[in-house]
Amino acid sequence: MPEFITSPIFLIIAAILAVLLVITIVKGAIRIFIWIAVIAVILIGLGVMTQGDMRDWFENLLKTVTE
Repeated sequence: MPEFITSPIFLIIAAILAVLLVITIVKGAIRIFIWIAVIAVILIGLGVMTQGDMRDWFENLLKTVTE
């Protein structure tokens, strides 16, 4: 079994799959960012939140996530 894991073909396939996984994660992150931006524009446009309120909310969210 260890011979199979260290074979060049297996390592090439694993590298390709890792690159595809990273691309999928990045595409998902961009999609989420676009949805957040659209929702923020809608909330500001409807007058539900002001731009300052939205900025404070995101700052608090980032502080919570990064702690």
